[in-house]
Amino acid sequence: MSTASAMGWEEAIMAVLQSAEEPLGAHEITRAISARKLRTLTGANPVNTVLGRLSTMTSNKSIMRTERGFYALPAIAQRVEEEATAEEIEAETAAADPTKLTVKAYGLHWDRNSVDWSATRGQLWGQQDENFRPVDFADQDGIYLLHSWNEVVYVGQTFTGKGPAGLYSRLRDHHTDRDRRKSDRWDTFSWFGFKPVDEQGNLLPAPPSAELASVIDVVEAMFIEALMPRLNMQAGRGFKKLRETGLYFQISFQKSGRGFR
Repeated sequence: MSTASAMGWEEAIMAVLQSAEEPLGAHEITRAISARKLRTLTGANPVNTVLGRLSTMTSNKSIMRTERGFYALPAIAQRVEEEATAEEIEAETAAADPTKLTVKAYGLHWDRNSVDWSATRGQLWGQQDENFRPVDFADQDGIYLLHSWNEVVYVGQTFTGKGPAGLYSRLRDHHTDRDRRKSDRWDTFSWFGFKPVDEQGNLLPAPPSAELASVIDVVEAMFIEALMPRLNMQAGRGFKKLRETGLYFQISFQKSGRGFR
């Protein structure tokens, strides 16, 4: 039996699940490994490492994946709920695939006052957990939302392929007097980024599987049209593209006494 400090990933995961009475998620397992000092966690996103090991252990049936997306020993999993469907497993695998153009990282309701806005090209630090390596998301590409309390007051986008401005620079514009119309009307922000993070805490380029600028335009347009933020003065730049796809339905109507929603 390995000592605690020399435990491999799968052995540490098994030790956590053996002492659990209910299925655990990947984040809970990772935190338990750290708290019990079963092995040293490295990198900015050790949860991804745990997810990879969990997938292997599920394949060799040493553990089971429950319908809720949690993991447990077979006896525990069978008692709590059935194993997840193949469709759910496929969806999880696709989301973790670094070649797929999906949201790779996000932050919700970050405090505006926690950011140092003094530098023109500053930093925007985020951390998955207090024991994990911090990541600078200043150059992230994607969509951001400005909040005033619980209201979304503005939706914007950032794409470094169009110039040097990344997420930090776009938010700084809204923070400073450069954008007086918004500068005093928001207190927190959320963001959804397409650039993945490696284990060293570096932002990687977004996968070239689709035209990222076009995708960001369309997603921004969907947010704006759905939320109608009061500080957005016009529809998103991707709204025309969205309508041209043939997926946009403009009106609802009654047919045979049944409403279309």
